[in-house]
Amino acid sequence: MTRVLVLGGGSGGLVAANKVKRLLGKEVEVTLVDRNTHHEFMPAYPWVAFGMQEPEEIRRPLANLERRGIQYLQATVEALDPERHRVKTTAGELAYDYLIVSLGAEALPSPAQDGHAPWSLAGALRLREALKGFKGGRVVVGVSSPYYPCPPAPYEVAGQMEFALKVKGIRAKSTVEVFHLNPAPLAGMGPVISGKALEILKSKDIAFHGEFEPVAFEGGKVKAKDGRELSYDLLVLVPPFAPNRVVRESPLAGPQGFPEVDRTTFRSLRFPNVFVIGDTVNPALMLPPAGVVAHFQGEYVAGVIASDLKGAYIGEPFNSAAMCIIDFGDNALLPQCSFDRVLSGTGMPSCGVMAVGKWVRVTKMLFEGFWFATLIE
Repeated sequence: MTRVLVLGGGSGGLVAANKVKRLLGKEVEVTLVDRNTHHEFMPAYPWVAFGMQEPEEIRRPLANLERRGIQYLQATVEALDPERHRVKTTAGELAYDYLIVSLGAEALPSPAQDGHAPWSLAGALRLREALKGFKGGRVVVGVSSPYYPCPPAPYEVAGQMEFALKVKGIRAKSTVEVFHLNPAPLAGMGPVISGKALEILKSKDIAFHGEFEPVAFEGGKVKAKDGRELSYDLLVLVPPFAPNRVVRESPLAGPQGFPEVDRTTFRSLRFPNVFVIGDTVNPALMLPPAGVVAHFQGEYVAGVIASDLKGAYIGEPFNSAAMCIIDFGDNALLPQCSFDRVLSGTGMPSCGVMAVGKWVRVTKMLFEGFWFATLIE
């Protein structure tokens, strides 16, 4: 029996494990390894921070995968040995015939001791607690480096923060500002998306500070390299991220620590039975570090493995169109981008606005239920 080992129980790993098992059934033994006991719906972290949902509503036990014929092992991945087809974990050494690496990016320590980062469950709950005693003031949301998961994240949180302050009755006593290294919001998606995001921010009286490179956080101020300063009473900061440590210290690592993979199959160029997907590799491919991209990569890689084992499997082509509902609290934006030209090296992504409005938020909420129902319940 062919052994397929999946590292990481996030979006990409969860989809890949389910799809491989569905396509190949008893022909494969699928094992998913994750250090956590639960799969968490990461887009809902801000909803927890602002009281819309509770932790148990946005997570499901990874042990539920056993019902689908997928073995789950709670362990931390310590080292990769692709020459020997082995993975070292805290639960022992695992052997594989195919390896799917979806370990995500690694969060580094925040440069701001007083910053909040609601992009984990613990961080979301800490921000919620801070908001309990917040009586109004200057709120600043920003990023500490250009590389971080989910490009819309700071804009979502800024929009939801503004709405939360309105609901609390302290919006008139508060200001909300966003800073970013890019010259415009969501600049990588092109002028149409960027312009619409900026329009929504302006409608909510949220100031945007572009090309703002933070160099110091002290005394309730964030200082930029060019001398600009923003004072704050409450700081929400995306921490810096790096390629996953285990991967960047392994034989898979290429320049800057990211693995080198075939841009059409996500198969390692050095080890043909290894695939790398999600934030572990996407920045090197000029693909956004976003869950929707990892999702489509997981589906496609499962099909590539099925093709190897069946002799041929057409399946679905890789869906390079990424959609992401950006929830601003009392408004929402649904952009869509095609990354075909990025993957072929012929140009920038092609993006457009699919929908704008309060009703778009409902779609995101409904998708959460669909996600759990089809993958882990």
